Amino acid sequence: MLFNRGVSQSLPSSRGKPFQSKLEPVAEIIRDLRRHRKSYRQIAQVLRDEHGILVDRSTIWNYVKVRSKPRRDFVMLEDASAISRTAASSRSAIELLKAKRLPPAKKPLFTFDENKPLTLITKQS
Repeated sequence: MLFNRGVSQSLPSSRGKPFQSKLEPVAEIIRDLRRHRKSYRQIAQVLRDEHGILVDRSTIWNYVKVRSKPRRDFVMLEDASAISRTAASSRSAIELLKAKRLPPAKKPLFTFDENKPLTLITKQS
């Protein structure tokens, strides 16, 4: 498909400068404030007052979330104990799940024969 030269020159280049957050220059300040357990609202206040950066607390939260380490996955068992999949333990979560006793199988209520309709099993004493 051919474009008019005027149109193609007015379109933004796909090879432009990659996106960089306006919080990159103050990344160390944000990291230090989070280490000191400051809330995202307090960090936004510091950035506005001391650095002239107007930013919402949700923007700071997203910035920190994207750059933080992923959290561990947890598996919750019936006995309400959480076992980390990534934690080094003597038994893995998979081994614990395999070792868990299954409830006894229920007796079937119907009999199945592919050439006949389902038949209800009556209790015979």
